[in-house]
Amino acid sequence: MLQNDIILLLIKLLGCTVRWQNGRLVLLKYILCQYAVTEWSGGLYVSPTIAGSRPGSLVAGAWAAMLSLGQEGYLKHTREIMEASKRIQQGVKEIRELFIVGRPDMTIVAFGSNIIDIFEVNDILSSKGWHLNPLQRPNSIHICVTLQHVPFVDYFLKDLNDAVQTVIQNPGPVSGGLAPIYGAAGKIPDRGMVSELLVDYMDNAC
Repeated sequence: MLQNDIILLLIKLLGCTVRWQNGRLVLLKYILCQYAVTEWSGGLYVSPTIAGSRPGSLVAGAWAAMLSLGQEGYLKHTREIMEASKRIQQGVKEIRELFIVGRPDMTIVAFGSNIIDIFEVNDILSSKGWHLNPLQRPNSIHICVTLQHVPFVDYFLKDLNDAVQTVIQNPGPVSGGLAPIYGAAGKIPDRGMVSELLVDYMDNAC
């Protein structure tokens, strides 16, 4: 009973809400507090809180995983992931329509295209279960290689090549895809307008 009382007390102490008087104040919170970002090469980004996509629970989970694996287990998985990353890089280089962005020394591999719409490729990959992140300047997408990808590198490269060939043969947005959003946002010169669009998306879709 005492344990339950302590849990309820913690919920009361740690749980809180912020209520805004009107939508204009919410808009200012996003823009003035830098939660809506339009110029980052990592793509368009908007977050309702300063924690963004890095809440404390992920830090705790990462620490628990490292303790569970130990140094040898961590190094073993690292070698496997790095090898998978190199195989993906080589596979991307073999697709004529694509180019590698920068020099990926670790496990994040970004690639784009000067021939086809890379965001259309990304939408097709999403329909196949691969969820990569769209980037900008230059327009590109990236995969963050993890242990889950290690057994499926060949499947990914096949799906990537198939997606590229599909876009070559049938260019155009995929129904329900995000290519039109990223394509249009990149062409809007007024970045303040893009920021407001991000905030509107956050308020209405999340």
